[in-house]
Amino acid sequence: MPELDLPQIAESQALAYVTSNDADAKLEAALCSELSGHDPSAGDVTLSAAEFRGAWHHVIGGSPAAAFNFIIPAIARPFMVSNASGETATVKTATGVAGQVLDGETRLFYSDGTDVRSLTDTLSDGSGGGGHSGALVLLASDQSITNNTATPLNWGSESYDTDGYHDNTTNNSRLTVPTGVTKIILRGQIRWDSSIAGVRQFLVNKNGSGSFDGRSVGTLEAQSPLTLQDFVSPVLAVTPGDYFEVNAWQDSGGTRTVVSNVSCWFSIQAIE
Repeated sequence: MPELDLPQIAESQALAYVTSNDADAKLEAALCSELSGHDPSAGDVTLSAAEFRGAWHHVIGGSPAAAFNFIIPAIARPFMVSNASGETATVKTATGVAGQVLDGETRLFYSDGTDVRSLTDTLSDGSGGGGHSGALVLLASDQSITNNTATPLNWGSESYDTDGYHDNTTNNSRLTVPTGVTKIILRGQIRWDSSIAGVRQFLVNKNGSGSFDGRSVGTLEAQSPLTLQDFVSPVLAVTPGDYFEVNAWQDSGGTRTVVSNVSCWFSIQAIE
């Protein structure tokens, strides 16, 4: 069995029980053992094949300065990760879809050797209670908005993304509904630069269109020293693959800026 590297009994092997006992011990460890001490304080954590095969539950501690990757080998198997590091752990192979574990969460995953898939809702303490699925994204840098032109905001930074709702590079204006989600709530806040000329507007689009029930749109006269606009959608019925964007619009007569800041963000939360 190459995924768990269990020893195999050869045909007509003498003392076959020894090989069988060794295989049973490895299988028991793969299904029942816990490996703690994963420390991302110096950066990403990369598991060896032996570490990944030899434990079901992986516990992350340490004191990392920022979010980090928890990189597993290209081996197919279910496994569980608990994160007590204070930062978000992105669980991934060298390529493929990644999962995430927020600080204080325990999540169950399956890797097919390339993609990492979440198998359960999150658990805040590893025992009971509902879970959270969603994403919170921010601007990686200030974004210019041309006068009288609706412009999708490009969210180049993630605070968290539990189930592949967002990509920082490809179509980063979008929050996309993953498989298994049927109802969501959108929230956001837009922070404009300092100018009192004209009005500021945001428009939420679904699949590139504004024609959907529960659309959020806001218009506000520009404020000094800055203009903030926020919104919360109703519960929206969705299908996997639906995506949402926030468009910014202004008519100050010149180019204005949506400011990269912790107070400028877009989020999606799965309800069902």
